Amino acid sequence: MTKRELMKMSVIIPVFNAENYLKRCLDSVLNQTLRDIEIICIDDCSADSSFEILQNFAKIDSRLTILRNVKNIGQGLTRNKGIDLAKGEYIAFVDCDDWIETDMYQALYEKSDYEKYDVICCNLVFDFPDGTKGIPKMPPSDVITQKFLINEALNPTIQFFSPNSPCDKIFKRESIERLKLRFESERVFLYEDKLFNLIFLASNPSFYFETKVFYHYMIRDGSTMTSYKKDFAQKYFLMDEKVKELLINYNLLNVEQSKRLSKSLFEITFVLCLNALVYNKSLKGKFLDFYNLINDKRISSNAKLFKIQDIPESSSKLKGFVKKICFLILKYLK
Repeated sequence: MTKRELMKMSVIIPVFNAENYLKRCLDSVLNQTLRDIEIICIDDCSADSSFEILQNFAKIDSRLTILRNVKNIGQGLTRNKGIDLAKGEYIAFVDCDDWIETDMYQALYEKSDYEKYDVICCNLVFDFPDGTKGIPKMPPSDVITQKFLINEALNPTIQFFSPNSPCDKIFKRESIERLKLRFESERVFLYEDKLFNLIFLASNPSFYFETKVFYHYMIRDGSTMTSYKKDFAQKYFLMDEKVKELLINYNLLNVEQSKRLSKSLFEITFVLCLNALVYNKSLKGKFLDFYNLINDKRISSNAKLFKIQDIPESSSKLKGFVKKICFLILKYLK
């Protein structure tokens, strides 16, 4: 296949236990006004009827390729398998419980008629279970620079903006291959999307930001963290170290970014505390996890830079109380 014959878009969809959402997701991709696309769906050992749904859709539309992992490997590594198979000029990602507007890829790909951008971004909307929506209010396009996007990736300041999601973007496949870029495993690094996005942005790509909303990010009941996560802090710091190393290597680490990294650690501190004290069902485990947190100098010294009013808002009085107690311990007792 020559460069001229390349299909325009490869859409990669990792699938896991999404039987209640998958049909809507696939319909939204297969009904795109941009027809010259391939859809690569990889089932990560779903325990529900997701793979059967994929098989039924594949019988209807030959543009859909389906595979199934031999063992469950997680979203990041499953996306990598899709990248390895992709043949399109641009690569797009969709999460299996989300959906997209029918003209998303047509609108974004048309921007490449003017310049073959390395990445073309759009706006997304958060669809909440109660029917409400959250749409980020972006600044004027001339403000959305590489520096702006990197800063927001480190610690977003715009409500509902999701700068690290790969799903509200299309990436030039040649650029991904030039960088030899792949996703890390979320079982090793917290926020593997963040690493992928920052590596791409650090390479100083040409990009276009489309302010229209095309991608619908579904917030499901219980989709936020409500269960205990083992090695949570370790995964965060592995990611944090990689990000700092990346910024230093590209000579991009400045005062503003250091502040954002500090703010990000401060905010995640309370997620770590809730993980230890609320979601850990073992009494011994609660004590050991929290003891390790307050004795981690990276966490305690960083907390001292902030005030009690800087604590992120809580969804319940109990969580708010736990956060305040944790902050006072980190701030004054260590």
